[in-house]
Amino acid sequence: EIAKNAGYDNYRSWRWEYLKRFDYTPEDCMNFHEAIEKVVMPFANKLIRERKEQLGLDVLKPWDLSVDPFNREPLTPFENADELESGCHNIFGAVDPDLGKHFSIMREQELLDLANRKGKAPGGYCTEYHHRRLPFIFMNAVGTHSDVQTMLHEGGHAFHVFESDQLPYSSQRDVGMEFAEVASMAMELLSAPYLTKDFGGFYEVEDANRARIEHLEKSIMFLPYMAVVDAFQHWAYTNPEEAMEPVNCDKKWSNLWKRFQTFEDLDSSEFEDVIATGWHNKLHIYHVPFYYVEYGMAQLGAIQVWGNALKNQENAVKLYRKALSMGGNATLPELFEAAGAKFEFDENMLTYAVNLVDNKIKELQS
Repeated sequence: EIAKNAGYDNYRSWRWEYLKRFDYTPEDCMNFHEAIEKVVMPFANKLIRERKEQLGLDVLKPWDLSVDPFNREPLTPFENADELESGCHNIFGAVDPDLGKHFSIMREQELLDLANRKGKAPGGYCTEYHHRRLPFIFMNAVGTHSDVQTMLHEGGHAFHVFESDQLPYSSQRDVGMEFAEVASMAMELLSAPYLTKDFGGFYEVEDANRARIEHLEKSIMFLPYMAVVDAFQHWAYTNPEEAMEPVNCDKKWSNLWKRFQTFEDLDSSEFEDVIATGWHNKLHIYHVPFYYVEYGMAQLGAIQVWGNALKNQENAVKLYRKALSMGGNATLPELFEAAGAKFEFDENMLTYAVNLVDNKIKELQS
């Protein structure tokens, strides 16, 4: 009804304009899905097969994807929020001294609320105090590596605020998610070489490599699931009458799951009825329609920034900071280009990303 009242053929067309998506089309998203199917799925199958072999099993069940394949204890990088702050401060400073200074400001001005406590709201995020042009990070750290990853991620968002603070109007600093998440995801990757204790980080080399391998695998394994969610939304909001029936939604989700989440060495056959209702669990579909593909696009941007850093860390960080300083004052292709990346998500780009990740994983495993 919203779309019809506004003169659009369907909700997707209205939502596309509402989200200011001027740099790519629904057809581009469909091509992204196809590229994931052709390029990422074979690599995902390879990772699943390797996990099966590491666990010594004939076939994997869904829960086997959530355990450490070598039966190692979980990483415990810090004991309290002060240690998390200190370690991340050192890591950010190793990436770039100015980023370390930015984080010092956050520590000095109490712009960090990191530790979990009774009665605290769940989740983690970075927001901006527009009048002061300063970021604030909120999270619920309990001592896991996931907390470190969250801190590095939100730190990237915080640095986006610092780098664009010279722009006079808040609307100029409003960045599309497609690039805002490049800031955070790229910081996770740029920080990875400095996770070790010799840089003031958290781990011995072996544990740091373990953390990096897990992160790289997840960065690629996310893409097929992203395709399920995004493709489902395109179908649901362009076929509203059909999507009004839950049984049709179950069927569509199941078909997409078979397309993007079926792996040769993973047996989920006894859970098909549960899988069919998986669309219930993804709140993005209802609360913020069409918000999800941005993470896939940003992941490819972040991997390109990281690829540049593998060749020349200093220059890659320089370009990264330059792009962040532009805020939202440019198109997505222009922002990606400023960061030393391309706003592309075709087979060639995915092949580049998969090969880069695969080679680094092999290096870290050796």
